[in-house]
Amino acid sequence: MKFKLPERPEDLQKRIICIAFGTVVGTAVYAVFLYLNIAIFGWNLGLIFAPLLAGYAETMLAERMIGTDTGAISAFLLFAGTTFYSFILVNPTLGANFLTFGATAVILQAAFPTLINYILLVVVIGAFFYVLRFIKRTFTKFYINIKKAIYKYILKKPFEVKPKVIEFYDEIRNNQEINNLGVMFMTSTDVPDKHVINLGQFQSTVILEKEPELFDLNPQERENHTLTILKSGKDKCLIGLTDKIKAAGGNAVIDLDIQYSLIGLGGDSYHISAMGMGVYIK
Repeated sequence: MKFKLPERPEDLQKRIICIAFGTVVGTAVYAVFLYLNIAIFGWNLGLIFAPLLAGYAETMLAERMIGTDTGAISAFLLFAGTTFYSFILVNPTLGANFLTFGATAVILQAAFPTLINYILLVVVIGAFFYVLRFIKRTFTKFYINIKKAIYKYILKKPFEVKPKVIEFYDEIRNNQEINNLGVMFMTSTDVPDKHVINLGQFQSTVILEKEPELFDLNPQERENHTLTILKSGKDKCLIGLTDKIKAAGGNAVIDLDIQYSLIGLGGDSYHISAMGMGVYIK
């Protein structure tokens, strides 16, 4: 919820009116569903639509009256009220089943959309893809170990590790490309006899997954390869950042900030970002 006390009393009154309006609409919707007995296996669909329409009505009225939303507080009120009425007053013995959990998830999504969407999109889906990545990395390591055994016991020669990034990274070429981007990298906007127009902050991000083959390199080779990966990601970020600034009409960037971090469960990927203020100098 994003409800905040406004500075002016009349704004507070308008917000209360919007919340009350949404609550009335939601209550009316729930009453209609109860009267018509619109239900599936004992689950009245008003439990889903009442909070949803309450929040929608409140938001629409708030946009017209004060130009912003009020956090869909009426959706929360309807969620609490209808749940109390349905599960405690009317039917306290409703059993737990697939439909119960499914409908509860829909009701929670209607009342707390940001939280539920975060759980679904970030936690659940993120965990799913992490498991897939873990399976992929496990099979990759297994494949490498089998390959090393074949080289050692059958082919009778050492197994050579050739990381993919080093083969495609050319630092001199990338530096030349960055120097020819047509965007100046500056530390100050104090340019004599020039007019500087601020275009705002820009950001570019690159995510590079760690390669399983790195575990077979000796420490010095692994360190050199990691530095090469970070340089490659940094160059991609700078190119992406300048492309965005040029697309906005800029020709320079100031306050450049490049950050490196590990992301993912277990830190299995590098997260590199370049941020800066885009400007146009004329």
